[in-house]
Amino acid sequence: MARSKRQWVSQDVGSYHIISRVAGGELLFGDRHKEYFLKLLEILADAFFVEIHAFAIMSNHFHILATGQEQEALLASKEELLQRYRLMYGKTAEPPSGSSGSWGEIIPDEDGGVERLRQRLGSVSRFTQELKQNFSRWYNKTHDRKGYLWGDRFKGVIISKGDTQLACSAYIDLNPVRAKIVEKPEDYRWCSLGLRVRQPRRANKLLRPLSILSNYYDMDELNRLAENFVKPQFKPMVLKKRSSDHYSNYRDFVYVSGGISEKMKHRGNNKSHRINNDVVEYHKNFGIADRLGYRIKNFSEGIALGNYDLISNLQKKGKRKYIRPRSCMGEDNNCSWAYTTRVFRT
Repeated sequence: MARSKRQWVSQDVGSYHIISRVAGGELLFGDRHKEYFLKLLEILADAFFVEIHAFAIMSNHFHILATGQEQEALLASKEELLQRYRLMYGKTAEPPSGSSGSWGEIIPDEDGGVERLRQRLGSVSRFTQELKQNFSRWYNKTHDRKGYLWGDRFKGVIISKGDTQLACSAYIDLNPVRAKIVEKPEDYRWCSLGLRVRQPRRANKLLRPLSILSNYYDMDELNRLAENFVKPQFKPMVLKKRSSDHYSNYRDFVYVSGGISEKMKHRGNNKSHRINNDVVEYHKNFGIADRLGYRIKNFSEGIALGNYDLISNLQKKGKRKYIRPRSCMGEDNNCSWAYTTRVFRT
């Protein structure tokens, strides 16, 4: 059976939850391998027009929440494109600038390969392929090994902009907790929340905050909305927090999303119970309190997550048999952001 064709969306629509597993599901990656994978992720994030929002590097698979920056790629100069390419292949590397003809001869590109390079560096798909292939080469060489490392092509679930991105980010950071490796996500060195707590400078260089998180703590934006009588999309209790607490508050969100106990949450700090109550109250509308501590197939094996209209349009665009978008969190949970198409059978 032919595999389904991927669907891609622009950065204005959303991001991708990228997942890939090793062949056979073996636990192959130790601390050394995870650290190399993270370094490779940092290099490629600088080289490609791709923003990384969250990640988790596990013993036999990885998760990444990424947004392609195709608009920035379209505006990039030839010099910037070459500079980014050479971050991967060395200071003197020259990218391909032609295609093979019918008799094997190379037909040069009229623009010297600029458009070819632009398409390459602006592609989330190519970014993921480079990440997997580079890691595979290093792993096989290190272990005197041959053959495939990854089990199949990567999954790329479309995650619509806004609340869906936030829920997916929390889901990714909760991976080591669901796997019972740690009790708190920041205790795991190879997930985004762990990196933010342990190595904030390194995290700030690699990770890009979701726009929805910025809106939560932007008092100027809240005042602008009030002056223009625009109803905020987010609950005021989240908006009123100080920007300096940005990732502390995101951690609150992750804790409540994953059902991490109140006792554990406040161990070693004096955080106000009022803040925790605010987060819990927000989750009542969000519909995911204590749910992301469990595996949810639609976050990693479906086609897309988002609002009803987005999912409906994606299905029509794909010319598949129309299936009514349905909430992956349950119809009674008031999750307007959590509609999905279907789950792949694996």
